Amino acid sequence: MKKYPFAALLLIIPLFISSQVIKKEDINADNLYNFSGSMTEYFDPQVRYTKAPKGFKPFYLSHYGRHGSRYLLNASQYNEPYNILKQASDEGKLTEFGKSVMDRLEIMKNDADGRLGDLTQKGQTQHRGIARRMVKNFPEIFNSRSTIAARSTTSHRVMASMTSALMEFSVLLPKMNIDFDNSDYDRGYMNYEDMAISRAKNSREKSIAVAEFNARHTHPERLMAALFTDTTFITRYERSTAATLSGRFDGGQEIRTTVLSTQNRSVNLYNQIYEVAANMGSHDAGFNLDDVFTYEEWYDNFLQNNIYWYSVSAFSPFTQNIVPYGHATLLQDFLDKADRAITADTPNANLRYGHDTALFPLLCLMEVNDCAWAPDDLEKVADKWVAYNIVYMGSNLQLVFFKDKKGTILVKALLNEKEARLPVDCYRDKKGREFPYFYEWNKVEKYYRAKLDYWETKKEELSNNI
Repeated sequence: MKKYPFAALLLIIPLFISSQVIKKEDINADNLYNFSGSMTEYFDPQVRYTKAPKGFKPFYLSHYGRHGSRYLLNASQYNEPYNILKQASDEGKLTEFGKSVMDRLEIMKNDADGRLGDLTQKGQTQHRGIARRMVKNFPEIFNSRSTIAARSTTSHRVMASMTSALMEFSVLLPKMNIDFDNSDYDRGYMNYEDMAISRAKNSREKSIAVAEFNARHTHPERLMAALFTDTTFITRYERSTAATLSGRFDGGQEIRTTVLSTQNRSVNLYNQIYEVAANMGSHDAGFNLDDVFTYEEWYDNFLQNNIYWYSVSAFSPFTQNIVPYGHATLLQDFLDKADRAITADTPNANLRYGHDTALFPLLCLMEVNDCAWAPDDLEKVADKWVAYNIVYMGSNLQLVFFKDKKGTILVKALLNEKEARLPVDCYRDKKGREFPYFYEWNKVEKYYRAKLDYWETKKEELSNNI
């Protein structure tokens, strides 16, 4: 197992499994929703937090949250699988099960008309709930005398997520002072990726590795036989667009077409139905598509979604172990604004609303929990690095700051409102008692500033090698 190259003087922290990883053999109807990967629905974590050391009170919270549950982004994700099944139905080539799947796809296609990429009602509810629990959990930070600063990207679903949260704050604390904005002015840290990262993310080595991984975990034959009375229908069906594979496979598309050239139409339909099925948790449709795939197929589909996000977000030997540094400006914003809040005692909270494309790499860069896991073998990634424990719909990182009367600052990380580990030793009081999940801010900041310094040097090295 390799980790990213980093200055030797920094402490290497062992990785431990912080949240349950569900093995393939343990999948059941109750935990199946996890295998929607990054589209998994956000739930109230209902956890009890570790008590702060005596004398320490919360005073500041810094946050980045992904938008809540949404519709799929492209019309083709709904239209193409439905159109294929509809043509098969018109030709008398669908089984009764195939007709049932087609009918459900039609409902979702019609519901998504005019709403592509939009926040759903569930997404709004998720962000109202997160805001409500912030007030409940940290009344010292969120109260009628508080000032909070909220920023979002210009994406409609992100703005709607922020608005949902701010409306909840306003209802609970009508006298709270709220400063909010959504513009490209903040793009430099909210949703910006350093250009030096693009070459690593799109490397041929990564694309081949991901394509081969996907090929090992794609088996559409059973589903095609369940949908069609004549499976030759799908092999002759001509699609209306030039694309051959689902966009979720990024740089592996062209290569994977070659790997699976004899069955790519089946593969594409298989992948597209999974996209709709995985997104069902974003809706209150009154039905789902859970029965379309076997548990093993759900797991294999999840693995592909998971490996996509790992390959474009995490430290990986296939991408020179540098990809998370693409969002170094976001980490720097956390550090700089925390320093200002500590000095000025205002604002009481910085809330940022954005996307999975920023939150995934940020968590890897910060080494939260097992996010820095970087095995050489892609088949081992899901042993620890699983999207349903990292980033899904509504996911968020909260850094909660505490201080005592002496001015000592501690910080606690909450990932999806659950206590999370950071890559330095936990705080110990004068009696040597350790307090899990509490860290001295000066140590945390020093560690992260060193990473930012490392990246500045590394960027220069990369630019000189172009």
